Amino acid sequence: MLTKGPKTKHERRRQTGFAKRWGRAKPPKLPELMKPDGTGYMPLYCAAHWIATRGGMEVINPLDEAIWSKAFKDLRDRIASGDVKIVGARPDGVLENILEDIRSAHFAFCPVDYPLSERRILGNELCLVSHPYIDDEHWRRGFDDRLENWRGVRWRRLTVLKTDVSRCWPFGKSQDHRMDAPGRPSGMYLVQEEHRRRFQRGVAQTHVAPEARELAEWWSRAKHPNAPPLTAKTIENRIRHEHRRLVAERSKTPRN
Repeated sequence: MLTKGPKTKHERRRQTGFAKRWGRAKPPKLPELMKPDGTGYMPLYCAAHWIATRGGMEVINPLDEAIWSKAFKDLRDRIASGDVKIVGARPDGVLENILEDIRSAHFAFCPVDYPLSERRILGNELCLVSHPYIDDEHWRRGFDDRLENWRGVRWRRLTVLKTDVSRCWPFGKSQDHRMDAPGRPSGMYLVQEEHRRRFQRGVAQTHVAPEARELAEWWSRAKHPNAPPLTAKTIENRIRHEHRRLVAERSKTPRN
């Protein structure tokens, strides 16, 4: 998906760098998409790739930074709010193969070097540097995702929990999304989508409890006979973190 519109001076300069790097050849092809299926962790890049392509439903230009910017912002916001768990390894001798939890606040406003982009000159602040994931051997040779600054790498081989990615970006699962109980299709995914649409329409409640009640009423009116009922309390527990984030974003948006 190509984006059009005016470019900033910085974007034009980086776009020129891409042109010199790739010449008149077609944009490079991204590695095969990794789906957030099952348990365990996946490389941070793979999560961003999943978000940018909407679960493989959209074809993107790998050199379009606007697409990567939105995907990485969504992912960083989720990590910073605690919705997505992230771990990484410290590059310090015997501990370099031991993954540890990383404080989510590091991802709140950190700049990003997107996959295939021209690398920036690192400063004092930590920067998220991302490389496309080709295979495990390539990844372990240093073409991974990392947090670093001019002093060096703080954490490398950043990975995120698959179940968190699948829950936050469940693309293509609205027709048969199984989460809560074996053999029973959960309607929580549809409720979460309606929750986001309510913010887009400007009708969402500021407090999570009344918002959950309205979503429960909406779900009770929906025609999903095979799905189990959802209570306001269940919905409130599921949307709490995202609701807090969306309310904060809405408060920062200037009103006309």
